[in-house]
Amino acid sequence: MLKMLKVSFYSYKGGSGRSTTAWNTIYWLAQKMEPTATEPFVIVDTDTESAGSTFLYHAETEFFKDQDYQPLRSVQKRMTTDDEEKKNYDGASPREKADFFNSMLPIGGFFRQPPEAVRLIGVNLDKRTTVKADANTVAQLNNFSYNIKTACKSCGAKALFFDTPSGTQPLAQRSVLDSDIIVCCMRPTSQFRAGTKGQLVDFVKCYGNAKTFILTPTAVCMRKEYLFGDPEKYPGQAKEDIWRQFSEDVDSELFRACVKLDMLPKNSDEFGIPEVDRFKWRESCLGRLDEKELTLNDREAIARYDFLADKILEYWNR
Repeated sequence: MLKMLKVSFYSYKGGSGRSTTAWNTIYWLAQKMEPTATEPFVIVDTDTESAGSTFLYHAETEFFKDQDYQPLRSVQKRMTTDDEEKKNYDGASPREKADFFNSMLPIGGFFRQPPEAVRLIGVNLDKRTTVKADANTVAQLNNFSYNIKTACKSCGAKALFFDTPSGTQPLAQRSVLDSDIIVCCMRPTSQFRAGTKGQLVDFVKCYGNAKTFILTPTAVCMRKEYLFGDPEKYPGQAKEDIWRQFSEDVDSELFRACVKLDMLPKNSDEFGIPEVDRFKWRESCLGRLDEKELTLNDREAIARYDFLADKILEYWNR
């Protein structure tokens, strides 16, 4: 059985552009990995409060009710049901595997792929919940993990992506636990940097070297008049400042080995994912736009998303 790529798109705070970063990065991963109906990508929106991916992929009515007749089971439904847990996925027939993927929403068109090549498990917006860390919820999270991670791997999914809640919410921690690579989206502001660093230190203490964390500055302002320090030394000065903040007071070699401060990338004039002007009004997948529509700003962002996809595959293949 081929190894399944498992990635969480995570942020310490809301407002980092996590869901949009996931959409645009998964687009390039799809072009490189070529998912199919029998070996699809599966995207799980585990943010049961904000439901970013559920809205982005226009699925807000698809997981609206969790009735018995509803074929598309939401994140909340998969946390509380044990129907899937009773199945022996290792011995699943092609029909059973097809039924498993058919219980998800086909959204391949959002990635220029066949509809069934990318599947979504979205949030029931009629039952938006704050998941609390009590004993019952821990059991539900473990059940959900089995239903999703184990089932996707056994049924042949090429990749599993989590669009997580922010901070230390239980579903955020569960998503990170179930992933091999965590893309940490972070605006380059002081509060984002301080909070993200503290959370990364905690994650490394919990998970050791079993995971790779890719620090990803997002919505980076490219207008030099708003930058700190000497504008003529941008972006080198900005990268050095962030690198210094994340490196100081961290003596652990384990932290340095797990957290990849590539700055997308470290050794060039590029710095993070730029603020995309068109996203101020409406999020989109830039790779799907017609070439004639793209601005210079769009092209710069596309290059960074493509670079991030390459870094994910690089770390996954090590």
